[in-house]
Amino acid sequence: MEVRCFFISPLRSCCYVIAESFEQGAQAVVIDPGDLHLDPVFEFIDGTGLQIIANWNTHAHFDHIMGVDVLRDRYGIPAWVHEADAPVWAKAHVAHEQFLGTPAPAVAKPDQYMHDGDTLTLGDETFTVWHTPGHSPGSVCLVGKQIVFSGDTLFAGTIGRTDLEGSSPEDMQQSLARILDWRDDLMIYPGHGVPTTMAVERRNNRFLREIASRLS
Repeated sequence: MEVRCFFISPLRSCCYVIAESFEQGAQAVVIDPGDLHLDPVFEFIDGTGLQIIANWNTHAHFDHIMGVDVLRDRYGIPAWVHEADAPVWAKAHVAHEQFLGTPAPAVAKPDQYMHDGDTLTLGDETFTVWHTPGHSPGSVCLVGKQIVFSGDTLFAGTIGRTDLEGSSPEDMQQSLARILDWRDDLMIYPGHGVPTTMAVERRNNRFLREIASRLS
C-alpha cells in the first residue's frame, strides 16, 4: 500500500492519499481532507492519474473534513464518517470560525456512515473500522494488514485531546486499552505529526504504558 501525506490546514492536519500503487489509473482513497485549499493534493492525484473512489474520514472535526465538499465536487466520490460524529460534522463550519476566526461554509451531509467492525476495501487491501471514541464520539481507526490510520486517537508519543466538546477522557481510556491489541509491527499514520509503529508507542507512549500497567 502506497501512502502520501499532505500537511494541510492551519493546524497541520494530515491528509492522506492511499493506493495499492501510485500508477496511472490506480484506484485511490483520500483520508481526512481538512482544509478548503487542497491544491497540493489535487496536483498529486491528477499528476499521477489516480482514480479516486472514496473519501474516508477518521472523525468530523473541522481540521479533518473542511475540504470534503471540495473533494466531492471535483471527483464525485462518497464521503464516509462514523455515525456518532454526525452532529460534529454538522457543526464543523462553526468550530472552524471559533478556532480560526474565519468563516467557512457548512459541509454537506456524509454519503455513508461507518460502524465498528465494518470493512472498507481498496483494491486487494481491506481496512477494518475500529470505533475509538474519546477525542470525538465517532473517532475511528482504520486498521489494515500492515498500516493503521489512527486519526486523532493516537499520535507519535501522545494521544488526542479530550477537553473538547464531545470528547470523553473515560472513552479515550477504553479506546486506548482496546488498541493495545494491535500488533507491534503495524505502521501508524496519525491525524497530526509523523508516522510511528505500535512497538514504539507501546514502549514510549506514556498513555499506553500507564494503561498497560493497570491492566497487567
